[in-house]
Amino acid sequence: MENKRKLLRLRVGDFLEIRSLNEVARIYKAKAQDVTPMGICFSSEMEWKKGQVLSIDYFVPDEFDSVKLKIAVVWSEFISTEEGYFCGGEITEVEKEKQDIFTSYYFQKIQSQSHE
Repeated sequence: MENKRKLLRLRVGDFLEIRSLNEVARIYKAKAQDVTPMGICFSSEMEWKKGQVLSIDYFVPDEFDSVKLKIAVVWSEFISTEEGYFCGGEITEVEKEKQDIFTSYYFQKIQSQSHE
């Protein structure tokens, strides 16, 4: 079986705020587990369904503001009552004005993790 992952997944613990596009007024807190410029895995107390489109505020460390992402949920798995759900999504859109911040963060993480 061919490995679809062409980009290095980086372990992170970054803070997220998630909104379903169907109910934008409700905000759910979550934590990114790993990230690439194409996708994100995160833990959440909320169950997200495959195919659901979410708006995510990704709080890049050392930045003053979040980067807005739109993702399509690819999978969601219940882990435990303490940890909630582990979800994976494909990034379909990155806030245009902050694309450089998001990609720079990814490449800086690659550099720092390769020196550890």
